Amino acid sequence: MSSIERRVSSSLIITLAAAFILLATLAEYGVKRLSHSFVATRLQHDADTLINALQTLPDGSLSLNADQLPTVYRRVRSGHYYQLAIPAQQTRLRSRSLWDNTPPMTSLAAGASQLDVVRTPQEHWLVWQQGIDYDNTAVTLWLAEDLLPVEQQWHRFSRWLWLVMGTTLLGLWLLQRHLLRRSFSEINAVRNAVRQLQQGEIEQLSQAVPTEIRPLTEEINHLVGRLEQRIARSRSAMGNLAHELKRSLQRLQSSAEQLPVEQRSEVRLALADIQRLVERELQRARIAGSPHPGRRLRPETDLPDLIRVLERIHPAVRFQLSPPPAGELPFDRDDLLELTGNLLDNAAKFGADQVGVSLLRQPQQWVLTVSDNGPGIPPERCDELCLRGSRIDEHVEGHGLGLSICQMIVTSYAGELRLLPATTASGLRVEVSLPVQD
Repeated sequence: MSSIERRVSSSLIITLAAAFILLATLAEYGVKRLSHSFVATRLQHDADTLINALQTLPDGSLSLNADQLPTVYRRVRSGHYYQLAIPAQQTRLRSRSLWDNTPPMTSLAAGASQLDVVRTPQEHWLVWQQGIDYDNTAVTLWLAEDLLPVEQQWHRFSRWLWLVMGTTLLGLWLLQRHLLRRSFSEINAVRNAVRQLQQGEIEQLSQAVPTEIRPLTEEINHLVGRLEQRIARSRSAMGNLAHELKRSLQRLQSSAEQLPVEQRSEVRLALADIQRLVERELQRARIAGSPHPGRRLRPETDLPDLIRVLERIHPAVRFQLSPPPAGELPFDRDDLLELTGNLLDNAAKFGADQVGVSLLRQPQQWVLTVSDNGPGIPPERCDELCLRGSRIDEHVEGHGLGLSICQMIVTSYAGELRLLPATTASGLRVEVSLPVQD
């Protein structure tokens, strides 16, 4: 779906353009009609002047008193012309401005009139014709005025009109674009806040937003709060369950001592398995810490904090952390801490007394390496445990506790988990490759 800002801006500019084109067309048409009407009125006034200038000669013929006519009709090609057709005399009285031009006329009955537009090679005439009865003699008056000067004014007015309209349209478009961007900057602020919320920089979205957006931010805050509560309840429930089971296991262990010797060994093994599961869940709860959905991993601060927690759990083990990279990693903090914590806990439990961890950026991936100096695992066993889709047995001697959880986390990021021999004489090295997510 296209941008809302772009769609609103496009709709506004199309609407404004259509309105401006309509207004400009109407204005142009109105001015043209007004000009025609003005020229036609002037021709009618000149027709009255011609009628007043008519006179009857002693022989009964009709003529015009030139002194009563405007001088414009006496200048050749002046743009103002007249003709009088007198059928009874079979003659026409023409203005000097027509020179040798004799335009066609239509004989009209007395009281009839006609307005036409006639184009000639040189000029563009608006023609007024009127039939009159002068002293019982039928006369047809023909008057014309050249519209070219008026049309030049129309064209000049039209150019300025479209220029002003276009400039105004551009100005309005820029103004509404500025106003839209200023209004949509509120949405950009919310978008940035959502990104900060996703990265864990803030815990809630601000409610100081426009009324139209507030329901969305409220729902996001509500969902984030519910998610945090569910994660916290889930981890708390797992921890409480593990504690309750631990107390029950202690009572079962005491009861197992009452059993016959031949049954005691089998019960002890079963209780030991349950004890390992309980310890694992307690360990996960201690490692994960407070839930922060969406927060990104900050190796500079998060990994040293994790190491300090593990040092309290395994005081006999020395953890060596290579200098972690600065900034944020594009991975969920809780996922990476659980992954790293499980690998370090395995190394501390089944290694000797040294555990190393490093996190490095390679061209297309991040590589997390955890190594120990314990007895290690045979190479053929390493390949078997890391086969995609195979179940990792958590009862394997040495390593394996929590690897199923690690494998699920790595798979969710389309990464790869490998068990390799340590670079030293003994031990195990676990490498986790996570593709770069920019």
